[in-house]
Amino acid sequence: NFAAVGRQPSAPIHALIIMSRIVISLLLTFCLMTPSLSAMDAAKKQAISDTLARQLSQTKAATHRLQILYDLFDLAPHDSVTVTGERVLEAALEVKDYASAMDMYRRLGSFNIGRDTLRIESYINGLTKLPKSPERDATECFLYLSLMTAKAHYLDEDMRYNQLMHLLQRFRDTRTQNQPIYDRVVMMFTLCNYLDAAVPGEILTSYLNELEGLIKQMPYKLNGLENMFYLHSAMVYTSNDQPARAVAADRELLQVINRLDNERIQQGRIYRNYDRFRYSVYRRMLSNYDALSDEEVEKIYRRVLELQKTNEAVADDMAHNPRVEAYYNMAKENYATALPLLMECLDKERQQHNRRQLLRLAVKAATETGDTQTLNNVAREYSVILEKTLKERTFQRGKELRALYEVAEITDPDSNQASLAERTENRNTTLTIILWIALAIIIAIVVAFSVHILRSRRLSMKLRETNALLESERDNLRRIQASLIETRDQARQANRHKSDFISNMTHEVTTPLNALVESAHLIVDNVSSEKRKYLDRFARTIDVSAEMIRTLINDVLEMNNLDSGTLLIQRATIPLNTICIAALQSMRIHTKPGVQLRWANEKEPTQVIFTDARRVEQVLVNLLSNGLKFTDEGYVELAYTVDTEAGTTTFTVTDTGIGVPEGKEEIIFERFEKLSPSSQGNGLGLSISRMIAIQLNGSLYIDTTYTGEGSRFVFTIPSLP
Repeated sequence: NFAAVGRQPSAPIHALIIMSRIVISLLLTFCLMTPSLSAMDAAKKQAISDTLARQLSQTKAATHRLQILYDLFDLAPHDSVTVTGERVLEAALEVKDYASAMDMYRRLGSFNIGRDTLRIESYINGLTKLPKSPERDATECFLYLSLMTAKAHYLDEDMRYNQLMHLLQRFRDTRTQNQPIYDRVVMMFTLCNYLDAAVPGEILTSYLNELEGLIKQMPYKLNGLENMFYLHSAMVYTSNDQPARAVAADRELLQVINRLDNERIQQGRIYRNYDRFRYSVYRRMLSNYDALSDEEVEKIYRRVLELQKTNEAVADDMAHNPRVEAYYNMAKENYATALPLLMECLDKERQQHNRRQLLRLAVKAATETGDTQTLNNVAREYSVILEKTLKERTFQRGKELRALYEVAEITDPDSNQASLAERTENRNTTLTIILWIALAIIIAIVVAFSVHILRSRRLSMKLRETNALLESERDNLRRIQASLIETRDQARQANRHKSDFISNMTHEVTTPLNALVESAHLIVDNVSSEKRKYLDRFARTIDVSAEMIRTLINDVLEMNNLDSGTLLIQRATIPLNTICIAALQSMRIHTKPGVQLRWANEKEPTQVIFTDARRVEQVLVNLLSNGLKFTDEGYVELAYTVDTEAGTTTFTVTDTGIGVPEGKEEIIFERFEKLSPSSQGNGLGLSISRMIAIQLNGSLYIDTTYTGEGSRFVFTIPSLP
């Protein structure tokens, strides 16, 4: 059945007309199936091959010899692939490793496309001697496709067209018959190859869709066959300006590459690497960025950059051909960056389809950036290529119509004579309409180009006027910049003066304040016992007032250090209980009657964390002080939890006080903000605590999910180095 599909004229044609896209896609299929190590030069490969050859000569076990031969095949230079592969094939057949034998049949068949059709036929004959299996059927299908493509490579245009007519007729004759799935795949794939070479239009697209459905129905999933199809489809859709279909095909191709990579890992093939082929797929997907979302563009670009770091071939291609950077910047609308990259690509690109795509992007980038000179240069060539492309596609549509008419005539011979004049007239009418449409499009392109030139001239005049205005604005900006620099320097100097003043005032106020407190106690200590009871009350009042002044001074000093970035953080390993006990003891003297100061973790074994104990204690003291200040009865409770997996410690301070009004959960952390104007304090404690938490790479906030009486503050810090 396979042989009937590929019936060819007997005389080979030696004037070779290369079907570039088909042959390239199949050669890439071989390369994808037999990749080599990335970033490995020829000398290193040869050294490894020599070592493996010595191991082979000393190895007697057949299975081990097969493994070594596979490694030699993966490292083989281009001119010895067939010889090395056939040695692997012979060793696999010797040990009856039919899976490896079929794998090598596929690799050798793919490699010999366009080189040696007789070898491919011999591989097919050898394959038929293996035991029957689904993999053998799929492999036979793959080899017949390789053979059909190789034979088509040697046909001239007329013979290729005649063969296309034969395939179309056979396809229509057998479409309703219940053929085996592999026969239908071979027929459809061969038909698509001939359509791509002869009439690559809408007929090809419809048959590719039908072929994809057949491949997905195959009982044995053959990666090489799927790779051949999706690679060919992606190239066809990209060439025909169908980005959505091209991207869909490339997504399927990436899945095939991933499966091949998994097989490589499972089989221990250390001398295979698929990075270069992933890169080719990613680059083509970026060229079709219109069909990608912003997230997909970023994801693909990141993967390309990762490949650039690890693969020398990828890095070399990106260094000499910035297409990836150009496509990425066009997708991100960075037109000013993309335009010079596109011009560099145009200097190196000779293939018409690629030039058409690059010119289209360059016209868009030049238009968006207002670069009229570049726009004029690329627009001329783009117009010429569009006209040429239009003519080619018009000619292709004519060939499509001709093919459809001829197949219809072959299929329905009884009505040929009766309707020949009508079909001829309809065909001529259709061709006339197509030619008139083509002429109208060409005229429209010329008119659009003329309008574009006039618009470019107007834009050029406006650009000169805008440049003059920009130069004036530039001078103004320079003067403003100089003024801002002077103002900035003055502000920095004022800030330094402020810091110096605060530091000096702290010393100047603290010293006499301490003297007043000591003097008051000295007076109390030196009076009679009758007067001491009376004066002791005033001494305690002085102590409380002095403590309030010291707190205010220390808060202002801490705030200044935090603002200036000079707050010293000294982390060390310390038990959690030590920090909690110190904070609780310092606040017990401020506890009101009827209020309990509790510690939830009092009976738990202590844990060790790595942090600045002094700063953590300072935050806990502020939170406990805040809770005690607004709690007249009930309790203020300190608790902590340690998350060893996340490496964090979370403190909570819960009170049964007046709580925080809704809507003020963030306002109370601002400077000088107080819940009640009559309450003690200066409104800096919570603000300083949050700033310290940030300095410790942690956070401080009110737990808005807490439903109990009062409020709960949550303080989280890292607990590991």
